[in-house]
Amino acid sequence: MPLSMSDPTVPVSAADRLLVIRLGAVGDVLRTLPALHLIRKTYASVHVAWIVEDLSRDLLEGHPEIDQVIRFPRREFSAEARRPYLLAARLGSLGRELRRHRFTIAVDFQGSLKSGILSLLSGAKARLGFAPGHAREMSSLFANRWVRPRSRWMNRVERNLLMSEALGASGDEIIMDVHETEAEAREAEMILRQVVPEVEPLVVLSPGTSRRQAYKRWPIDRFARLAVRLRDRLGAVPLITWGPGEEQMVSGIVRSSGGAAVPSPAIGLRVLAALLRRASLFVGADTGPMHLAWGVGCPVVALFGPTDPRLNAPLGENHVVLCGDTTTDAISTDEVFGAVRDALARSGGRLRSEPPRLSRSTVFAARSGGDS
Repeated sequence: MPLSMSDPTVPVSAADRLLVIRLGAVGDVLRTLPALHLIRKTYASVHVAWIVEDLSRDLLEGHPEIDQVIRFPRREFSAEARRPYLLAARLGSLGRELRRHRFTIAVDFQGSLKSGILSLLSGAKARLGFAPGHAREMSSLFANRWVRPRSRWMNRVERNLLMSEALGASGDEIIMDVHETEAEAREAEMILRQVVPEVEPLVVLSPGTSRRQAYKRWPIDRFARLAVRLRDRLGAVPLITWGPGEEQMVSGIVRSSGGAAVPSPAIGLRVLAALLRRASLFVGADTGPMHLAWGVGCPVVALFGPTDPRLNAPLGENHVVLCGDTTTDAISTDEVFGAVRDALARSGGRLRSEPPRLSRSTVFAARSGGDS
């Protein structure tokens, strides 16, 4: 049957080999997992591979719904960007590797020039991508089936679920499956015993972002003041989590808070997920850790500035979104403390979060009024 742009549906059989393309940012990878879940639930025997960069690869390795994780060598490509002959050789080598796996369907959840090229290089006969106006850098040119969301302001989880629908996958649940090993659980429990010796609420504060998204950050002096209030007024333990290159920021918050804030040890994303499962609350900007928090069931106080909550807000109940228009600087310490106080009162300060059981029809019906 010839492929048609007007009909995005791609028939899937048990013999198909599916390549998921979502390369980089942690939050974007996490928000693709609900679509993966529906695909796997519908097609239990289809081979599913995912190509991803190192930044998010730990989240996918060993995932029960993925058969194969393929590393996208972003660092090597960046190093060779100014040497076209080396770049072309690297690209050719990656293309040969992808074609060796004989993928029949490529699904481009990213919608960028890079992901579009990978879709083409995969050799897949059916290449599913977002339609023009909903993708970047002309990546739609590399697809031969288009998914056209009803709005440019659709939440990113819902938008990704449209891709799974185009493959014939269906279901009402939204499940972000971030599995936990026994070793990760033990490490999280050990950290908890060190920082929360008594039965106290644990509030995870996440002040960092990637360097490119530093514009999302809430001022660190306010994190310090918030930590003091959490200790003094609520008896909560503020745990500062951080990533590579953020050590100075964390030490500044601890110092300015007079030691009220407790720095987390260096941990990876998987152990962070285990900690968040056991935390009472998360406070942070629109980042990967924020999406990880709501995905494992930890209540969130999300601080939004330049990014749009319609696209990026945490899903489900028990979350609070505070908006500062064009910058998080406009969000006061009083506002955040009030939101934290109320959230802890609702939860009872429990030290164990349950994975959310979200209904797609319910969650997105409540959000659809702002689409245009």
